[in-house]
Amino acid sequence: MNIKWFSLALVVLSSHCWAQAGELFNADVSGDTSISNPAEAIKAADGQWLAFSIPAQAGTRSPCCWKGKWNGMGEAGCSLEDKHQSYGTRSDSPLADQLIVFSQLRDHEVQDLRVVGESCPVDANGARVVWIGSADDVAGLDWLENVARSNRDDSTGGSALMALAMHRSPEAGQRLYSLAKESGGDLSEEAIFWLGETRGEQGFNLLKQLLADLPRGDRRRAINFALAQNKTPEAAELLLEISKSDPDPEQRGEAMFWLAEEYPQQAQGWLLEVINTEQDEDVLEQAVFAISQLPDSSGDQVLLELAKDPGASRTVRRQAIFWLAQSDNDSSVAALTELLTR
Repeated sequence: MNIKWFSLALVVLSSHCWAQAGELFNADVSGDTSISNPAEAIKAADGQWLAFSIPAQAGTRSPCCWKGKWNGMGEAGCSLEDKHQSYGTRSDSPLADQLIVFSQLRDHEVQDLRVVGESCPVDANGARVVWIGSADDVAGLDWLENVARSNRDDSTGGSALMALAMHRSPEAGQRLYSLAKESGGDLSEEAIFWLGETRGEQGFNLLKQLLADLPRGDRRRAINFALAQNKTPEAAELLLEISKSDPDPEQRGEAMFWLAEEYPQQAQGWLLEVINTEQDEDVLEQAVFAISQLPDSSGDQVLLELAKDPGASRTVRRQAIFWLAQSDNDSSVAALTELLTR
């Protein structure tokens, strides 16, 4: 679009787009909602904030900011000028149908990016904001992926990746898979996390594929945590399978930890099953540690039985005694003392 005519459209349409830019206030808003591709507005919005909306995954809690402690309600609302210590989604956040993406442009490049739910108040502090309304799915995903790839080591890239992960389109999951597989370092591991956290069954299937695709190392081990965040029943089953038979000992050991953290009621039996078959001493140590992390000291009795078991390996018995000694449960420590003084 010709810049002259685009600028004129901003003036004419500014009064109509104010109410549509989420809960934005204290802003000098202008825009052209006939544009569905954010890339087409870069020149006209340079030196300003460019804002558009994307559809959110079903069940997405509205990202927003809070003052005060994370677990306290505090005062909800974000600012385009100031960073907030508490930002993200919470279990008591309202559900979001749309997400609003704010991109600060300078020299035709995205310098900062914020994403909030449509009900999250955003104080622009008098900044100029160009609002283009709802972005086309492919164009919006292109924008977010490009920002994530270009700013992979800072919060701007992380915010773009989060927005991409929360996008309603199934293509968002495929793009996360590509980022996880093709990128290195933090970007890859964050993409793996978001596959587990936000993409449901699709995310589980893609994580399972990544488990087969990626070589041993930190990126592949990040799949354990992502599976622990995934709410499909198959995720727990795959974690158990990893803990029992994955060729990477470190992968097996870390899988045990997340089994104990996320599935404590089932984990006790699973971990004892692994202890009975595992041969690697480092992995056995991880298994005993995982038992020690079961909530409400529920692992203490299991540790005591392992410490007493003459059929258990020396590694298992030694680690069971060590972690029992760290217990805050007086009765567990007394039982250990009695065992050691026989």
